[in-house]
Formats: sequence, C-alpha cells, structure tokens
Amino acid sequence: MKENRVMIPCQGIRLEGLLNLQEALSIKPGVIFCHPHPQYGGDMDNAVIIAAVEAASQEGLSTLRFNFRGVGASEGSYAEGIGEQEDVKVIIDYFHSRLNDSNARLILVGYSFGAWAGMPVAVGDDRIRALVAIAPPLELYNFEFLKGCKKDKRVIAGSRDDFCPVPLLEKFYQTLEEPKSLAIIPGANHFFSFHLQNLTQPLREFFRNK
Repeated sequence: MKENRVMIPCQGIRLEGLLNLQEALSIKPGVIFCHPHPQYGGDMDNAVIIAAVEAASQEGLSTLRFNFRGVGASEGSYAEGIGEQEDVKVIIDYFHSRLNDSNARLILVGYSFGAWAGMPVAVGDDRIRALVAIAPPLELYNFEFLKGCKKDKRVIAGSRDDFCPVPLLEKFYQTLEEPKSLAIIPGANHFFSFHLQNLTQPLREFFRNK
C-alpha cells in the first residue's frame, strides 16, 4: 500500500492527509478515515486507523486518512467537534474530486471521537453510501443523528469497551434502521489492545460487499 502525503485547504488552514488511489477508481468506492480524539493523542497514525486502512487497501479500495485541525502537520486548533465536522466536509469534497468520477461512492469510517465528528456529516452527504463506526463512545457523546439513517451501517466494538458498553450498544443498535450489522470482538477494550488483528475480518467483509 503506497500512500502519498497531501495538504488540503480548509477554511484558511491546511489539513494533512495520506492518500492512496487504486487503479480501478470507478469500480470500487473510496474510504475516508476519521481518527480518535485530538486532545487525547488521537491522530491518523493511530493503530486502529492504520489497521482499518490496510483492510480497505486489501480489498482494493482507495483510501484517505487525515489529521483533524491542530493535529500533526494539520494547521489550526481543536474546535470542540464543530470545526472538525467542517474538516470532514472538506475532506469529502477533496477525495471525491480525486476519484475523478462524479458518481464515485464513498465510505466513511470513524473510530471513537472520529465516529461522532464524522458521521453527522456523512449521514447528510449523498456521496457517502456507507458508514463504519468503530467503538462509538456512546457513554460520552450523543449518536442520535444515526437514527433514521438508511445508509448501510456497520458497528464494531469490543466486549470490554468502557466507553461503549455492550448493553448500551445493543440497545442503541436496535434503534437503527436497516441495513445494518454489528460485530462484537470478544475481550477487546476501547483501544483494541492485543486485538487489532480481530478488526480485519469484519472490516474486509463490509468493504468487500461495497
């Protein structure tokens, strides 16, 4: 997997990203990855994000991971999730244009904070055809915006995630519209410590069918 560093203009600042364009651009969708909380060390080099990018690449999908404003070489500063949603809008525009197809399909993958920041934008953007929420922190943030969303959704979480406890997740999952799928990884915590390899299968299965 070869990724090229890109700097993407966004509201007077620039966002740092790593872009991998596959040859069959018009056949398979592209995938955008939103990393965990910037104020707690989250960035696009997070191990979960890297594992997800590799899973998409293995299925022949183009990928774009990026740093939210104020992270890594991305300019600006943390903006309480509001500015980060603006980042996602710009990233979608940029990636869609790079796929060179007006009908290009996109998938958004958000891990933890990245799911909360990225998915409200993805729900309302017709270019995003499917969503993957990895360890959505239901104990910390409101994810009501996913209710009523008819796009294909995969939710992945660990059975020992304190920020996304299984009983709360299962109750929330029941409120979501089809199509949807849920994968619980036994023994994994919010950070998927020692369980990164278990993310590959549920992600590749989802990507393969898109």
